[in-house]
Amino acid sequence: MGQQEETSGDTRGLRPLAPGRAEQRGVWLSVLLPFALVLVTVIAIVGTILSLRSPVQVAVLADSMLTVLVLFPLVLCTFPLVILSLVLVVLLNRWRPKSRSPLRRLEAWTALMEHNIEGWLENVDERVLNWAVRLAPLRELLTTFDPPAVESSDEGSE
Repeated sequence: MGQQEETSGDTRGLRPLAPGRAEQRGVWLSVLLPFALVLVTVIAIVGTILSLRSPVQVAVLADSMLTVLVLFPLVLCTFPLVILSLVLVVLLNRWRPKSRSPLRRLEAWTALMEHNIEGWLENVDERVLNWAVRLAPLRELLTTFDPPAVESSDEGSE
């Protein structure tokens, strides 16, 4: 029982937050505080730019702000991708000797398939030519009822 009294005595000093108050605090910390910080930063930048007299000073400030606000976060965000790419390159170099044999088998299989397909295409080509020769007389019949072709004279237009 003594332990229960001690633990209850420790929590008496802390007030539990009401559900509405905890929600307001969460909104303040996650939305309003970052918004206020960005707003104060923008006002400070605008005030600094308005207080500078020389265009060179403004250019230096603009370059430094671009570096701080855009390029540093970009580098930080892409750094894990660069590390991942380097790890993948190292792993691929380790796997390369192991993949030579399967790749050579794939290359041989591809060459075999190419040879087979060329043979099939030659066979199809021969059959199409044979049928074209056999059906040549029918082609003349199909053009029997076509109107005569008008001969255009390009010599007269010059």
